[in-house]
Amino acid sequence: MDRRKKGSRSSGKANSPAGRVMARPNRALTIADEAGEPMARPWLAPLVSFVVLLALYLATLAPSVVGGDSGELTATSVLGGVPHPPGFPVFAILARLFAALPFGPSVAWRVNLLSAVSTAAAAGLLCAVVQRLSASVAAGFLAAALFGTNPIVWHNATAAEVFGLNAFFVALALWLWQRIERKPTSRKVFALCLASGLAMGNHHTFVFVGGPLLLRSLWVARYQLRGRGVAAALGCGLLGLLPYAYLMIASSSRAPLSWGDQTTIDGLLAHFLRRDYGTFSLGRANGESLMFLESGTFFPTLYQMLGGSLRRLLFVGPLLAVTGLLWPARRRRQRAATRIVLAIFLGYALLFAGLSNLSTAQALYRTVLSRFFVQSDLLLACAAGLGFAALVSRVRERGLWLRWLPGLVSSLCLLTLVAGVASNAHANQRHNTVIRDFVAAAFAAAPPNAIVVTMGDHVTGAVFYLHDVEKLRPDTIHLDRNLLAAPWYCQRVARRYPDLVLPEGGYHPGGWTMRQLMLANPLRPLVIVDHLDSWDESWKDGFKLTPTGLTHALIPAASFPSFAEWAARDAKAAAVFDPMTGLRYPPGSWERLVGELALNNQAQRAQLALSYSQEMGNAEAPARLGVRLLEDVVRSVGGWKDLGIAGATGVFPLAAHPTVLKSLGVGYDILSKNDPTFVARATKAFDLYVQTAPADDPDLPAVRARLLRLRGNPPAAGN
Repeated sequence: MDRRKKGSRSSGKANSPAGRVMARPNRALTIADEAGEPMARPWLAPLVSFVVLLALYLATLAPSVVGGDSGELTATSVLGGVPHPPGFPVFAILARLFAALPFGPSVAWRVNLLSAVSTAAAAGLLCAVVQRLSASVAAGFLAAALFGTNPIVWHNATAAEVFGLNAFFVALALWLWQRIERKPTSRKVFALCLASGLAMGNHHTFVFVGGPLLLRSLWVARYQLRGRGVAAALGCGLLGLLPYAYLMIASSSRAPLSWGDQTTIDGLLAHFLRRDYGTFSLGRANGESLMFLESGTFFPTLYQMLGGSLRRLLFVGPLLAVTGLLWPARRRRQRAATRIVLAIFLGYALLFAGLSNLSTAQALYRTVLSRFFVQSDLLLACAAGLGFAALVSRVRERGLWLRWLPGLVSSLCLLTLVAGVASNAHANQRHNTVIRDFVAAAFAAAPPNAIVVTMGDHVTGAVFYLHDVEKLRPDTIHLDRNLLAAPWYCQRVARRYPDLVLPEGGYHPGGWTMRQLMLANPLRPLVIVDHLDSWDESWKDGFKLTPTGLTHALIPAASFPSFAEWAARDAKAAAVFDPMTGLRYPPGSWERLVGELALNNQAQRAQLALSYSQEMGNAEAPARLGVRLLEDVVRSVGGWKDLGIAGATGVFPLAAHPTVLKSLGVGYDILSKNDPTFVARATKAFDLYVQTAPADDPDLPAVRARLLRLRGNPPAAGN
């Protein structure tokens, strides 16, 4: 039937020139001109996908806080403060609501639940999108399975992070977009604009997906929108940004933790635009972040995103996506959708790789970078589902295995889910309490009323949560080393702790020092978790840095403990946390990092014990303690066959630092004074140190000279 005649039945103005323009179809411009057969219960597969993956995430949900931004996001959201830039107001509001739920073992678990629900909902919407575009239930379920069991997606779904919620908004935008393509209406476009605005209140990278989808939808629905409709659509987008007003309210609160000052428009814009980090980059090169950033990261980042997607999507995902492009479906709507999704995917990959300046040199940095691949992998899983549907339809058209095809397709979908769960089971965080246990052990070792200074995302975020939300050691004061340079942070700390004296100027080169902080607060001991900055050695004037357990205490030199006092205190503090719990996690994980930190502390404690021994005239007891600690360090990193030290099982190997070998040689050398059997061990340890130490190591000449003496060949005069 002629379309103009059909239009005249519904409107008497259709025969007028204006009416013909209003009724003009978008046949050449939309992918919705091909009607599909109505599907019985189209909600069933998306619902099953959501329920199955939510059950998976609930079964593997982290019971408490984990490393990275998780603790800081949880603490600021729950306490009514502002998270780090750009503020993530939508996540903060929802996290506060989830934290109020009347079930769950901890507040952190309930906020982790937000990620689980968001990611499972994203998978359900993804299933609905692919199913609707391809008219294939199996294709929708396959796409959801590929995405939902992706190791990066799964890992971020089991802890408090913004990437699961971002995935939900991306999937929601895709779902609204395909509805607009099928039958454009103003209301659908308004809904997409509103959702896009809300999505920008969660994570800025959404713009790389939402922007193209929004522009495409405005074009497809241009005859329905007209000028007023476009203005209304933009208004809906601005309405979605309203949660940013929450940041101004939260910033003016007395929350113990709140990032920056958003009580002014300029402060709000600075936070929204991430001026401190670099508006169009992952970080700004300055003294603190320079080690994390580098130039020339385009191709390494692109390789991590595109090349890594093969493994993350079980190898079949990218192949199916390419199949859908090279061997397209007969249905025009499905063909066009595949091209659009893959074009947006490629655009995101190129733009993100171009803007990213995060170093890929270390495993931890690659882990941090990989979180941004959740969005690209969702798009690729969508294209994979469409490609799978195209492949099945082509096989069906040729009559190949027609009788067995439905059962085979269903089996392949189920196999994809099972294979994804089995191959990526390492994403399970159900028993992950490493970060929580580390922080609890570190604070347990702190003396009463101590000032505890932390630095680094591996522990500081968790400390924010455990200290301020769960009230771990409320007698102590926690200070974040990196934030002490920011005036807004110092002002908030001063308001919270009126009896704490912070010197003027902030903690940075040219500002105040740790020695000044200690002198200004003589009744509060100072404890460091991790390490002090190399530029600040002011504490050497009157204080000694004393490794104890997982911390370093700055103790006045006049009241430095005896070996017996320190050893008793250290043994009690060290017994609370086993570094092996973190070392069993793969390189690049936060858990591995704190395991290595605990091991590094152990090596420093051993060196202190050896120093006690030398000060006590090569006393045997401290030397034996130092040797035992060092041998345990070597055992924990994989052992050393030449030293006769077997490696621990179930850990990823890590090369022992040359300093450990040197200290071990010193310990063996001290013990050889009373037990000659240690001479051979000392010789071997020193020999390994000489082989592995850098050529400019200042201790090399002395060690070489000692080696000659141990071998019965005294060095020549002058050496």
